[in-house]
Amino acid sequence: MNAQTAFSSLKRIALLWSVMKSSPRRPIKVHHTWSPLKVAARLLVRYSAGEYGRIVFGILLMFGMSAVMLLQPWPLKLILDSVLGREAPPGQLATFYELTKPTFLAVDPVLGALAFLCVSIVLIQLVTGALNIWSTQELVAIGLRMVFKLRCAIFDHVQRLSLTFHDSTTVGDSLYRIAWDAYSVQTIFNQGVVPTLTAIVTLTGIVAVMFTRDWSLTLAALSVAVPLLVIICRFERRMAARAAQVCQRESDVTSRVQETLSSIRAVQAFGREEYENDRFRRYAEASAQASLELTLIQTSAQFAIAVILACGTAAVIWLAASRTLQGRLSPGDVVLMASYMAMLYKPIEALAYSAAGIQQASAGAMRVFEVLDAVPDVREPRDARPLSGRSRGEIRFEQVSFAYRDRRPVLRKVSLDIPAGSSLALVGPSGAGKTTLASLLLRLYDVNSGRITVDGADIRSLTLKSLRSNVGLMLQQNILFGVTVRENIAYGKPDATFDEIRRAARIAGADEFIMALPQQYDTQIGEQGSLLSGGQRQRISLARVFLKDAPILILDEPTLGLDAEAENAIVESLDRLVYGRTTIVVAHNLSTVRHVDQIAVLKEGSVVEIGNHRKLLADAGLYSEMWRLQRNMAQETIV
Repeated sequence: MNAQTAFSSLKRIALLWSVMKSSPRRPIKVHHTWSPLKVAARLLVRYSAGEYGRIVFGILLMFGMSAVMLLQPWPLKLILDSVLGREAPPGQLATFYELTKPTFLAVDPVLGALAFLCVSIVLIQLVTGALNIWSTQELVAIGLRMVFKLRCAIFDHVQRLSLTFHDSTTVGDSLYRIAWDAYSVQTIFNQGVVPTLTAIVTLTGIVAVMFTRDWSLTLAALSVAVPLLVIICRFERRMAARAAQVCQRESDVTSRVQETLSSIRAVQAFGREEYENDRFRRYAEASAQASLELTLIQTSAQFAIAVILACGTAAVIWLAASRTLQGRLSPGDVVLMASYMAMLYKPIEALAYSAAGIQQASAGAMRVFEVLDAVPDVREPRDARPLSGRSRGEIRFEQVSFAYRDRRPVLRKVSLDIPAGSSLALVGPSGAGKTTLASLLLRLYDVNSGRITVDGADIRSLTLKSLRSNVGLMLQQNILFGVTVRENIAYGKPDATFDEIRRAARIAGADEFIMALPQQYDTQIGEQGSLLSGGQRQRISLARVFLKDAPILILDEPTLGLDAEAENAIVESLDRLVYGRTTIVVAHNLSTVRHVDQIAVLKEGSVVEIGNHRKLLADAGLYSEMWRLQRNMAQETIV
């Protein structure tokens, strides 16, 4: 082990810690009763299941490599003592002398022994390297499989958590847990458990061999390990702090680039390129300065470790050489002890870094368990039953009240009766609770009081799958995925045939523009459908709802943001969609809901009016006022 190796390991641990510290995240709910070792053990036990045989095999390979490494100094010792010196060769080498005498190579048995020892140096290195590659491949593969299992578990669980969790957790935080915190299991295994076991075996072997040669030299070598551990710990803290600053500065640079490029239209439209360049330079300069400061600490750590190792090596060589001059040790023993002394520090260093690695990786593991241990607010009861067949579509809201976590009530004792096959529009000022009411029907949240029934059954007594499979949803913000047109339309019915997909597209008025795309239904539409116009995105979303063919529909501002021509086309398609289905429409534009069966007017979470369009106009209440304001605005726009 040399100073550069120690320095590289120190840098790796510091950077790992810094990434954890500087990552964007919300405050962690730390399980204070958990020790790092307990967290690490829980994570390993859960995600190493099925890997035990491979783990044992990989660790045995590591032990074999350690055993072979113990042979590395011996060929040089034998060359110095038995080939160049006068010491009698050991039994194995003496046997080799006898075997080589009858061969043409044995003109000089000493040269034959020298050749044998030189070849053995290469062979030992080849075997060590092969075992290292093999064991590393096996053990890293095990660690990555555990990461794979953990990532899949987090992703699956996050999808199933209620919207209450997602409302209070940023997308970036959840993304970081899946993308990076999941690597904590590999860090604990590959940089914690495996190095610890290997270091203990290697250290035991080295100390045992050194004690057989000279116990006082062994104690001298071990004593130098104390200041090495102290200096490693001290520099690790300083490097972690500086590395955290570097990562934060790099994060600032990345954020600056992301913000500018995502707003490139505004940047160019306002001619602010030079301004953005200046801002970017400031962030980039701060990042470069932080990196320079980190480099200074890193080189200082390298220097300190090198000095300690040099002192230890010098002390052992001095003692060994003195004993050689006294005739107590051979010159080969000096080389042997010096080599083992250098090898001695590598497992000591590994033990120190393994403990630090487990400690630091446990922070990510705790964040992982914070998600995995989170219980969804919306859960199926054990005796949940599915809706029997296709729902009739009869919906009732009975004294429904709801408030988001730690907020004022959004809905207050809302009661609505929606007969099967009828349509209901929810209108009212922004924040009145219209979209929330629709979300409660899907059980994206659960009511605080009251109940919602479908076909007479409380939706909390139904399986989520059967409930949601009977509801078609079209949101005001089209949710499209960066896949093909075909996959987007079939998202709610993945087993649909191409004929069914195209038929739904025709009914939605989307087939014509889809067939004009480069690869037609196999065209990639970009992230969030960025390669399509607003009207085209709306039609694909509409085709998805047509294909699902659910008996209950929720349409949340289906014409929002469209021009008059696109809006009229979408409304015509919606008329075909809602026929014969129970439909709830959330709308601000009252002209789109004039012909629904009922209109419920919400204000501050309560239903203040209900009736059809003509009745509500005649009542001269809030609906009538909203209608008049929208008509006046429309006339002013025309003028």
